[in-house]
Parts: sequence; C-alpha cells; structure tokens
Amino acid sequence: MSLLGPQQRNAVAYYRHSAEDKQENSVPIQREHSQKFAREYHVEIIHEEADEGRTGLLADRPGFRQLFENWVLNAAAPPFDLVLVYDVSRWGRFQDQDEAAYYEFICRQHGKEVIYVNRGFPPKENPLIMHLQTSIERYMAAEYSRQLSDKVYCGCVKVSQAGYSAGGMACYGMGRLLLDVNKRPVRILRKGEHKSIDNERVTFVPLDDATTQSVKNIFYLFVVEGKNEYEIAAILNGKKVLAPNGGKWHEQKILHILRNETYIGNRIYNKTSNRLKKGKHDNPSSEWVVCKNAFPAIVDAVTFLRAQERIFWMRRSQWKRGIYMLSRARTLLKRELRDFFSRESMSEQEVETITRRFPVVLSVALRREQYPTSWCFTIPESMKKYSNVVGVSVVLDTQEVMDRCFVIPTRDFGVGGFKFFSENDVDYQKYYLIKDKVETAIWSMVSRSVN
Repeated sequence: MSLLGPQQRNAVAYYRHSAEDKQENSVPIQREHSQKFAREYHVEIIHEEADEGRTGLLADRPGFRQLFENWVLNAAAPPFDLVLVYDVSRWGRFQDQDEAAYYEFICRQHGKEVIYVNRGFPPKENPLIMHLQTSIERYMAAEYSRQLSDKVYCGCVKVSQAGYSAGGMACYGMGRLLLDVNKRPVRILRKGEHKSIDNERVTFVPLDDATTQSVKNIFYLFVVEGKNEYEIAAILNGKKVLAPNGGKWHEQKILHILRNETYIGNRIYNKTSNRLKKGKHDNPSSEWVVCKNAFPAIVDAVTFLRAQERIFWMRRSQWKRGIYMLSRARTLLKRELRDFFSRESMSEQEVETITRRFPVVLSVALRREQYPTSWCFTIPESMKKYSNVVGVSVVLDTQEVMDRCFVIPTRDFGVGGFKFFSENDVDYQKYYLIKDKVETAIWSMVSRSVN
C-alpha cells in the first residue's frame, strides 16, 4: 500500500435530463450521485457539463458538444483522465448503438475513460462481461425511446382523430383555443402557452382579427378576382400588411395559405414526420390523420376547392395536357353524338344541326390525393335558355378520355355561369348519369330543349 494514500484522479462530469425522463434522472440527482462516487473513489471533478431538456437521440447537444470540443479534444484543457456519467442512458439514447460506442472510443483515444457512476469502475479481470452489459444497456436505452415514441404517436393520433390539436402552433389567422375537461372554451392561448391538465384539449379557431381578414382577402383575390400569387403579394405589401412571422409577403407564403386545409376547418396530422430525430420528411397521404370540420372555418369549402383547381392548372404541364385532352374530348364527343343521332333516321342536315346546338359542356376531373374528385363546369350565356345541360368529365391520367356524364340544371350555374361540385357533394348524386340512362337522357333533352 502506498504511504501517500490512494492516488487522486481528475474527472469531467456530464449530466443530461430530457422532458420524457423521470424525476430520478434529474440533473441535480445525477450530480449528487457523481459527487458521492467521486468522494468514494478519490476523484476530483474539475468541471461539469449538463444538457437540461435535451433529447439523448442526437449528439448535437450543447453540453455534450462542449464536453468534446473544450475538454476531450482540447489539448490545452486542464489534465483529467475520467468522464463521469450517471448511466448509459445519460450518455445518450442513440438509435444506432454504435454511435454511443463511437463517442466512447473518441474519449479512449484521447486518454479519457468513460465511467458510468451507477456501475462503478469496470473489473479488469473480466472486461468482456462489462462490454456485454454496456451493449445491452445501450439497446435498452434506445428501445425506451422507440417505445415512448410509439406511445406518444398513438396518443397524438387519437387526439387528432377527435379533431383536437396534438401540439404545434396555430397557422396565420387562427388561434389555439383552450378547452376544459368538459370541452368548454376557456381562453385563447398566447404564444408559448400550453394546457396544464392532461384532460384539457386545444382546438383551433379563427382569431377574427386583421390576420383572419387577410386570409379571406387572399382567397377572394385569387378565386374571384383571378389575381396570381405574385400580384396578391404585391397588393398586401403595398397595404403594409405583415406576413406570417412578420416581414413581407412573397409568392410561396401566398400559396402556402391557399393550400392549407386548416382554413376550411380540417385537422390534418402526420403530414410530415421526424420521429426519433431521423430527419423530417413528408409522409404519404395514406398515413395522414384527417378530421374534417373539426373547428370553425375561415373560408368555405367551395372557395377552397376552386383555389386548388386553379393552383392545379397553374402548372404548365397540366395546363397543356388539359387543353389537349379537352380538344380531343370535344372531337370524340361530337363524333359520338353524330353517330347517335344518325341511327335515329335523321337527315344529315338534321344531325348536323342538333349536334351543333346540343347543350353539352366539358370539365377536366380534378384528382388529388386526400381530396374527392371535383369538377368545375361553365356555360356560355347562350346555353342558359336550356333547362339542362349535359356535363362530360374529361380525365387526364387514363386511356379513357371521358369517364362520367352529368345532367345539370342551368339554374344551378348561377349568375357567374359556373357550377363546382365534388364526389362528396349532394349535387353529385343528383347530377350523375349512369351509362344505361345516357341515351334516354339525351333524347329527352333533344325533345324538350333543342328546337
């Protein structure tokens, strides 16, 4: 035994605690255990680094980063040979266990040994057992995060399916409304505020302020006045209307608002994902959690769908293909009508006259993920003298040019001469014409409408 007593060793301690961890893993408790360990083994802690409220899934934590930059890798740092960590999970809950081993290896390369306080110094006579235990604990630390992520995700899905917010900020023009345990309104939450009781809920509502009016104005300018996104941005900037998060408007901010289903009262969750910090990515629409009419809307569904249709056609490739398919459909439709009337013992002149004057209009079927197929039919002033018109659906993405027929009363076109509806609307069921009844409907319209 040395006459001078046990040799003093220097250490840097690292502590970490995140929101999902239990209280017994708090930084003060970790510090207390580390100091007790240091006294027992004659270790002097010369410096401490801590990450409070930081996930262990990533190495990019301020305290963890400084531990390496300022101490482990810094040749000018005061001498030390130990890094004290309470347990394997405090080092990190890395989903790749090799990543945890990698950072330990860096320490060892620079003469620093990572010691897990809850286990003490590893026995030198049988290091294999200690390595095996560490590997198992790394896996358990990672698995804890995976299971917790699954539980949180399932909870968020359940809340979102009921139409409530599962976290995050309200979009421009909307506010977060706190609901009590009986789902009664309490108050609008300010930025940074959160519900304090698990059974409370948060939903979205229009703020009914200048931002809400700006959303309405954007849709009106785009859908009714036909302004494009650049023109709308210039108008708002000219009136000194602040964009979301301040600053000026630009075309992408305008389009973001025009595409946002929150404004028609729909709650959509899981459009994007960053579970276990693996990088944010867009999820396929089949994985979205959608609750329609979950809260009050700022704009009506028809206006919103008309905006989506216009955005769809602003893409040049779609516009060119749409023009081509409409032209092709008109040619085919005219040929089919001529053949149909010719079979009814009409003269060539009668066939030509009826075909030319028959009230038929075309619309490209707008098909998009998570939305019902929709159509927007328009009629010229000259067709308003008929009681009904035949609407023919033109499709872009199939070999069949035309897929459905509708009989639409001209009174439903309104003053503007257009009629917008989707598969989910009551009007769809009223207008839709099954194939077996197409010829009967045409003859009925010829006898009543075509003079």
